[in-house]
Amino acid sequence: MDLGTDLRSAREQAGLTLSDLATRTRIPPRTLRAIEENDFSNIPPGIFARSFIRTYAREVGVDPEEAVAQYRSMTEPVVEQSDEPEGEVVEQRIPWRPFAADFLDFGQRWGHALIAVALLVGFISVNRYVSQDEQPEEAAAAEPAPRIERPADSATPVATTGGGLRIEIRAQAPCWIRAVVDGQLTIARLMQPGETETLSGQRDITLRIGDPSALSYSVNGRSGQPLGAAKQAVTVRFDTSGQGTRVS
Repeated sequence: MDLGTDLRSAREQAGLTLSDLATRTRIPPRTLRAIEENDFSNIPPGIFARSFIRTYAREVGVDPEEAVAQYRSMTEPVVEQSDEPEGEVVEQRIPWRPFAADFLDFGQRWGHALIAVALLVGFISVNRYVSQDEQPEEAAAAEPAPRIERPADSATPVATTGGGLRIEIRAQAPCWIRAVVDGQLTIARLMQPGETETLSGQRDITLRIGDPSALSYSVNGRSGQPLGAAKQAVTVRFDTSGQGTRVS
């Protein structure tokens, strides 16, 4: 189950109403209700949200740190591990050479460089002298060709990409969902019955679903199989092949 459902169940088992809990924790009822509905966009972010969740969990007998960890897993971006192996560090031994030999080699390289510079200066001087004696007609022949304008109705090449990935989701009942598209958090909210969302990515799409039985979906136009049991939160990653892999 998701964090909001767990906390609400614990509150109800403790026999507390939202008003009772608000009085004990001094947290506004609307904030408590947003936590229970996993509507984290309507509560102060960062340290404030974590503080509210710890206080709520402690008051209803839930481990505060486990509650905060569950909140992080539902709101923070998924970090994927790279499949590329780390490069092996190779230690290279540099053979010892006498100082005199190095100095001699350095002097030879500088001598070659000075000769090359002298030749380059001479070539530039000769070329400038010849350029000044060119005839006007030769200079005219060197003028660039006129620019040819392309007709306005000519086709412009359009860059194409790979097939990509497109997922359409539809809520059959209230369902909390979080979507990460190509490493970017795109959705994190409670979907109501009948609501739909369309997600498009070039690499992968990861879905965190609070109640798999409350959601139907299709991948690249094909209806998807059930993602899990009712009321059992699940995280599934889809790649460009359209295959889904459970992350947790």
